Amino acid sequence: MPKDFLAGVLPEYDVVVIGSGLAGMTAANILGRAGHRVLLLEQHYKLGGLATWFKRPGSHTFDISLHGFPFGMIKSCRRYWNEEIASNIVQLKNIRFDNPMFSLTTTFNREDFTKLLTDRFGLKEEKVKDFFDTARGMNFYDDQSMTTRELFEKFFPGREDVVRLLMEPITYANGSTL
Repeated sequence: MPKDFLAGVLPEYDVVVIGSGLAGMTAANILGRAGHRVLLLEQHYKLGGLATWFKRPGSHTFDISLHGFPFGMIKSCRRYWNEEIASNIVQLKNIRFDNPMFSLTTTFNREDFTKLLTDRFGLKEEKVKDFFDTARGMNFYDDQSMTTRELFEKFFPGREDVVRLLMEPITYANGSTL
């Protein structure tokens, strides 16, 4: 017998949220916790929007878009979601980059990236340190005086391999402390 996905639906709601991506699920969760009757609508059978996955039969699991959740956001996860979700975030021990420019494994911390950039990419340690210090000190909200490309050209002129390593989408996730 086919599953009735509308079983238990009420005749009316205070709020209807359309789309169960991260924003939709967060909005529905916050509104529900505030006492509103919320209906979350999703066209797909799986929640998560672009932050979901699929598995090929007999193969690997593939992320669709979001490759991970920043490990440092556990506190925010507790605040906006709950302890159960926050306590089940697992930081990856390492990640492998395998692309036409290089193949390497990193543990996703500043020390490891510094070692990779100096030993593997031949950069001077002081230049790498200055880059990370500059990036950490930048105010991206109201100081748009330098583009990302200009920042990379300032520290690593002509080094597309370094740009690729530092700009791979996975770099932003899974507890990167860059």
